[in-house]
Amino acid sequence: MTDPSPGRGRRAVPLLAAAGVLAVVVAGVLLAAHQQDRPERPAVTPLPPPSPGVVSAGYVGSHWRLTAVADRRGTTAIPATVDAWLELAADGEFLASDDVNTMNGRFTPTSAGFDVSDTITTLAGYDGNDPVRSAAITGIGSMTFVPPAPSSSPSEAPPAHVTFLSANREHLVVQAAGVRLTFTRSGPAGRLTADLPPVTGSADVPEQHN
Repeated sequence: MTDPSPGRGRRAVPLLAAAGVLAVVVAGVLLAAHQQDRPERPAVTPLPPPSPGVVSAGYVGSHWRLTAVADRRGTTAIPATVDAWLELAADGEFLASDDVNTMNGRFTPTSAGFDVSDTITTLAGYDGNDPVRSAAITGIGSMTFVPPAPSSSPSEAPPAHVTFLSANREHLVVQAAGVRLTFTRSGPAGRLTADLPPVTGSADVPEQHN
């Protein structure tokens, strides 16, 4: 009598191998389905460092309305109902508003943008909780105020460095102190220092234009 057991052993080897491959395929399908069902954690992307852009048109002599402010927390659109704006005059005068206070100073062009110094401001306080208005205050403030060193007096505050990212006749994008500001041109410059509210708390009031 012939023992059939060797034949069974040879047939069992391919069957076991096929079963192993099938188990691997099923495990892979279940793992992929499990990963698809898991909610993805939103990526937190820090604001990239400023990179000077190419200025294709003059930015001086225009009235620029603030339309967006971006920082590490995200981007806030600034509607036209918030009166936040920027003007840079040909004589080096800097004018800006964050819808609560108006700022006046001097700007100096640099290879990457411009520096703002000798800034004075109206002193109206804001204790509201409107995130849009708060974003406008943060954005304009990033271009105007840099805390002085602990050993310096308040009058020795360093200039605020503003970097151009892009500019043309209609849009201006700058970055200062880790905050990115987008402006839209809304007409020629027309805000004169004489039109600003009285400034208190500073003796260095620039000469007014007539």
